[in-house]
Amino acid sequence: MKVCFSIVLHGAVYITATFAADPNNCNTANKERSGSDFTLKENADNTYLSGLASKLANRRATVSQVLDSANHALTSEPLTRPISAYMWEHTADFNDEATEKWVPQGLTSTADSLAVGTVEGRSAWLVSWHLEDNTSVRVTFVDQESKKYRHALLVNPVAGDTFKAVPVHAGGMAWYGNTLWVVDSSGGDGAVGFRVFDLSNIWTMDSGGDTVMGKSGSSYYAMGYKYVIPQIRSYTWNRSFNFQFSFVALDRSTTPDSLLVGEYQVADATAPRRLARWDLDYTTRKLKTSAGIASASWAYCVDIDRMQGAVSNAGKVYISRSNGDSNGDLWAWTPGNAAKNNAGFFPPSPEDLSWDTRTDTFYGLTEAKNKRYILTYKKSQVSV
Repeated sequence: MKVCFSIVLHGAVYITATFAADPNNCNTANKERSGSDFTLKENADNTYLSGLASKLANRRATVSQVLDSANHALTSEPLTRPISAYMWEHTADFNDEATEKWVPQGLTSTADSLAVGTVEGRSAWLVSWHLEDNTSVRVTFVDQESKKYRHALLVNPVAGDTFKAVPVHAGGMAWYGNTLWVVDSSGGDGAVGFRVFDLSNIWTMDSGGDTVMGKSGSSYYAMGYKYVIPQIRSYTWNRSFNFQFSFVALDRSTTPDSLLVGEYQVADATAPRRLARWDLDYTTRKLKTSAGIASASWAYCVDIDRMQGAVSNAGKVYISRSNGDSNGDLWAWTPGNAAKNNAGFFPPSPEDLSWDTRTDTFYGLTEAKNKRYILTYKKSQVSV
């Protein structure tokens, strides 16, 4: 039997023999779980996407074209700890910093998309925002050089000539090749798991139509947004017990590349708090599956309340935790060792995390009204 160690939050390390632990019960000394108990079903690709893509071929836009069409700008903020901090546009005419209609959640970058770190020669962040009632998601393309940005809308083709909004919370995102992975924590109009969007089919909408979604006459609208990104496929949770898909991050340091997913739970919740990892196939930009089922390659009970994001690199895991109106924490953990709390590391309300392997830099963001930032840190700033 293999000897394994649990994550440690209060100074004690447990050493136990590995056994077939209940994947839904974290109230044990041994915190490691079998990845084979955490499975996803790969669903068929969207049957309407190819036909709709043909109809809208003359509307297709590249990532660079979206970035070049930026109509808003970040401003630099002099925060103490981050290498850089940027606040969303807040003017008399437009205010992403204070809007209560949209809330930022997920974060990824071109460093996730391709190992070279750029897409079409550009460095960019993508940020997801959920609508206040979780009936729609917008994704923001941010040019890292100019700090200018443009919002786009996620859509799901529902017929050969139209589409509808995507009703999810979008708590985390990962950009992988030409695919954009978004966690679905609530099920929306389907089951929990992943929704995958096609960044090779960004479509330009007609101007106007602020209250219209999809085809109207010979025009196409997306509630006033200039660009939409269509869903190409989904992966749905395939077990009888619950797993909360709260956030996700790409890890390019594993072989193969993988997605790390975690669960948000409040302090008084009795539900488990776990991380799980699914392996990716870089040739197809899909999860590795057997007979259409993707089993996690690793799973662990972490027992950290209010986890909002997690990213892993070179065997280490970094977890953001929110603390209400107070500064957020960054937990650093090597599985098999005690976790280290970098207390107050983030501004209030930290969310998703993303890693840049080129420079050992990681990115974060916050959601609190009037304190919404995109943040940059160096790995050397973290006490492990």
